[in-house]
Amino acid sequence: MPRKFLVLFFVISNYSMAVKAQNITYYPFNSLLSFSSDYRKPVWLDLRMQTNSYFSSLATEIAPAITISSKEKANIYLGLGARFNFLAAAVDPGSKLLEGYMLNLGVRSQPFDKIPRLILAFEVSPYANSRFDLGLMRAHLGLGYNFSKK
Repeated sequence: MPRKFLVLFFVISNYSMAVKAQNITYYPFNSLLSFSSDYRKPVWLDLRMQTNSYFSSLATEIAPAITISSKEKANIYLGLGARFNFLAAAVDPGSKLLEGYMLNLGVRSQPFDKIPRLILAFEVSPYANSRFDLGLMRAHLGLGYNFSKK
């Protein structure tokens, strides 16, 4: 019974974050869709969802970040995050809810004056599974859009 409430919380949280998102970024090579708060603030939140998997194995990453350097056209950030699989945990009680952890180091840039809301995003992200017996180095390259009026 608690897993059903957890899944319900996950769905409501994702909907709320998507509605309030100030930036949406798609990483096509990794099939990740990202909804984030304003990355130009000192602390912000990034919620990522896997888009190329079966519904029952949908992975979600929650990654709070801090801005290390903020310039007019680019921001460098560092964040820690966790990868969850809420739906698989609800469908199969034997599967783990927490899949792993990641460290994110990236740049989000708005380099074009003619398209000021277009975001170019690049990130390097070491990842380890929840048992810390398997890891990999991930790299994300994507395009996004900034909905804020700044």
